[in-house]
Amino acid sequence: MTDQAAIQDVLNHYTLGSCLADWDMVLGTFTDDGIWDVPGIGVFTGREQIQPVMESFIAQMDYFVQLNTPAIIRVDGDRATARCVIREAGKFKGKDEALEVTGFYSDDLVRTADGWKFAKRSFTGAGMHRFALLPGPALG
Repeated sequence: MTDQAAIQDVLNHYTLGSCLADWDMVLGTFTDDGIWDVPGIGVFTGREQIQPVMESFIAQMDYFVQLNTPAIIRVDGDRATARCVIREAGKFKGKDEALEVTGFYSDDLVRTADGWKFAKRSFTGAGMHRFALLPGPALG
């Protein structure tokens, strides 16, 4: 697997883990001292700080889905940068209200003995929308 493919796989594991609330999968994409930087929420270092923030957000939702685009990836030896577009959507628990977040992740990654990991993952928001859900036909 090329470095670019391995790094895209890290981004995909983060996204899928986020959708499934699989914190081992999500946090396995970070180095032990990895940083998650989300303006307006905070800067969090390591699993002990990152996981509770992610869990508290997802706990508010009946469902949550995150989509990432293929990233622009630059590799320089054992370091790399990646940038991708993110779209998140979900429904607030017990409410007829939804959330959509769009933005970009800018990532610094390092090659470790266990493969590529985020040293720092920084989110830049483009927009956030909360809106009422209208009744519609049942699916299925």
